[in-house]
Amino acid sequence: METTVFRNGGSQAVRIPAKYRFDTDVVDIEWNESLNALVIKERSLGKWTSFFESLAKRPSTPIPAVLPMTPEGRLDVAAFMDME
Repeated sequence: METTVFRNGGSQAVRIPAKYRFDTDVVDIEWNESLNALVIKERSLGKWTSFFESLAKRPSTPIPAVLPMTPEGRLDVAAFMDME
């Protein structure tokens, strides 16, 4: 596939066809010696960023006002899982 290269201020830019459009404003680029090519990739998110983004997409679960505790003062997980 062929596309155009143009100047954008003091930089060069490449027009990316709609079929390959990125869903982000920032990408990573690197030169790959084995391919002898410039590779453009979506920016990889850090482990914590992707974790918190996945949490944000989940439906919220209300936390009860009183949590079931063991006699030792720890959360009683079995009783907590049985709560509605």
